[in-house]
Amino acid sequence: MIGKPRKYCAPRRIGYPLQLLDVVVDQYVRGSYSQRDYGLLNTDAPSILLMTSGHLGDALILSYAFPLIRQRYPKAQIDVLAGSWCDPIWKGNPYIRRVVHLNHVSTNRRSASKWSKWQEFYRTTKSAIKTLHDTVYDYSIDVRFSDSPMHFVLPYLQVRHKIGFGTRGFGGLLDEEFFMPDGEVHNFDLILKVLKPMGIEGDLRTVAPYFVHPAQSPAELWAKLNRSVSEQKPVLILPESGNEGRMLSIDYWSQLATRLLTESSHLIVFSGQETFTTELYERVRQEHPADIDRLVPAVGSLTLQDIASLSEQAQAAFTLDSLPMHLCCLGCPTFSFQKNGMGIQFFPIANLPTLVVHNHQLSRGLTIDRPGFQSEYVTVFDDAVQERAIKWFRNVNAQSQIAIAK
Repeated sequence: MIGKPRKYCAPRRIGYPLQLLDVVVDQYVRGSYSQRDYGLLNTDAPSILLMTSGHLGDALILSYAFPLIRQRYPKAQIDVLAGSWCDPIWKGNPYIRRVVHLNHVSTNRRSASKWSKWQEFYRTTKSAIKTLHDTVYDYSIDVRFSDSPMHFVLPYLQVRHKIGFGTRGFGGLLDEEFFMPDGEVHNFDLILKVLKPMGIEGDLRTVAPYFVHPAQSPAELWAKLNRSVSEQKPVLILPESGNEGRMLSIDYWSQLATRLLTESSHLIVFSGQETFTTELYERVRQEHPADIDRLVPAVGSLTLQDIASLSEQAQAAFTLDSLPMHLCCLGCPTFSFQKNGMGIQFFPIANLPTLVVHNHQLSRGLTIDRPGFQSEYVTVFDDAVQERAIKWFRNVNAQSQIAIAK
């Protein structure tokens, strides 16, 4: 072992270069970096910088920690350093003072050349350092445990206590360096782990997930879909993922939609951003001409805020392992197909009954200890899984009828 022993979250071909990098970083830290002094921690009204290079789902889960921070430090000032693509999650969040952009080249999914992404990375890094240097932060917490942490900016900032994961390099720059536990663990538990040195406590069972979005009446929302308000709650189908390997076929989704049409009289809303969802809608429309009035296309017409509002008016949602899954389970019962997903690490933290069916071997038998949450392991996504989805939907409808009767 060269240098300080570390447990890298990376294959050997990446872990060994990270080990060599950290030898250099650790040597640098022993010099003037370790002698920097920005005074004592402000334990009454600390300035806190939260850092993540992740995507929308990562940002949403991180935001669940903001109320916990304010509960421990009512006068805390919270700034966020993140990619600009996360702005829809932070918009309107009352816990955040300001958001500063740093678009990390390794997590930038925009359709641009590698060179353009490197240029954007350099430009936003330089701008972020200039903006953040005006504040002496009591704490910085980088919650990224896999690729692309932002520890490299720490030498250019004024931070009294620096916390994060050393699993992908630059860990020597941290005052408290964490590593991944053995076994599978939820992403939010890892966030709680790095918040604990600040005296912040929480757990998956009691955390209150939320998403800040403007209130919309049914009339306002359905006008965006060119429809009048339905007498019955809609059923949502959101069949897209940013990873094609996690997608189910149009045939599979159309079979599910057919079953849903026969199980109830609810409208079915097909929501997404790609032609895949349009093709699915057209397939179901052609196969069920008598039910055209119950089929609602919503491709490219709904924002994240709209999806959240629509879920609050919906009977149920059927999604993949994607951001809509995390949003829908806050507003309505949700069934999630997780094919080739990350397992329990990104199981949704739900407010309402949610069932995740997944094929993640390492998460077999694992679940989240929350009321109404279930997870089931399968090896294939076949007719039996569809039957399980319909059985779950019947139970949702039955529970809804009981609630109405009361």
